[in-house]
Amino acid sequence: MSEFDFILKADLFKKGLFEQKAVLNDFWKKGTEIMEGSGIHLKPPPRKWFSLRHNYFSVLFIVVFFILKIPMPRLMFYARLNHCLRTWVTACDNLLDDELKELLITDLPEYARVFKSVHTILVADRIFFSFMIDAVRNGTISEEEMDMLPAISLSSISASGREEAEEERGIEYDLSPEDVLYRIHSVKTGRLFTSPLSAPLALGDIDKNNPNYKNIHEGLCAFALACQILDDLSDIGMDLLNKKHNYLAALVLHGRNGQERSLMNEILSGNRGNGTGHDSSLYKRFPDSSMIAIDEATLQFEKGMDLLCRGGLPFNAMMKKAFLKALMTIYEHPGLLMSLRE
Repeated sequence: MSEFDFILKADLFKKGLFEQKAVLNDFWKKGTEIMEGSGIHLKPPPRKWFSLRHNYFSVLFIVVFFILKIPMPRLMFYARLNHCLRTWVTACDNLLDDELKELLITDLPEYARVFKSVHTILVADRIFFSFMIDAVRNGTISEEEMDMLPAISLSSISASGREEAEEERGIEYDLSPEDVLYRIHSVKTGRLFTSPLSAPLALGDIDKNNPNYKNIHEGLCAFALACQILDDLSDIGMDLLNKKHNYLAALVLHGRNGQERSLMNEILSGNRGNGTGHDSSLYKRFPDSSMIAIDEATLQFEKGMDLLCRGGLPFNAMMKKAFLKALMTIYEHPGLLMSLRE
């Protein structure tokens, strides 16, 4: 049973999951049509890909569209564009982080990790344009609006992309934890969490002066920071190996625990670096700083949830806490559960 199934008691989340399942079916159908004759074939999507657990943020974005009263035909269109956006970002992360989280399953060889991600970007880009052409044909958007969307979709993720690009040459660990969180992660991750709002905002389906929009926008930014902190805990080894910004590393290097700071400097100098890159539990060797990071992630999660509820998310106190617990379980940081305020 999915950790998030309790959310389906809220009617908006039932509607959101129903729409996301339709998005996935349409995305797969388009992909099949586009790849016809290419020599590469799509396999049926795994059943679990249609679960709420696999789509919790995509469904949340659709719920936000309902709350902001975007007309249904436009809402359906934006949900499909956002899935293309999700696909681009995941495939790009694969290439940047040397991993493979698939959003298209094909008959390409299992070992073709790099080309699978490249191919996914190519296919998703064509699906994106196909969705736009359909929307013009059925009157959902105008030709003028379609002309605007390629630039809108690119600019919505470009700020995050620039931060990723700046890190490719390696960084010096001189920024304070606050700078990493609010100068780096708020752009690199925060902009990605708010990018689904970019198209409806630019095309006039969201009023920027709507108080609900402001709360939702700030709530998504807080969620982004919380999720990035948890990623930084798990990714500390790879981030140090590749010299990328990391909130936990900043806490250690700018904190008061001399033993943790010495260990971090040894790893950075290469004296203790062998095998740490793929050690997802490396953060446990910095218990004091990790607890500070966990406390900050908890605060950001709670702040984000409170703001989203002020913006219209239909959660009572029990559902708010249950949602946060589900997120923490999925991110595999059970220590966070102890930090939740009763």
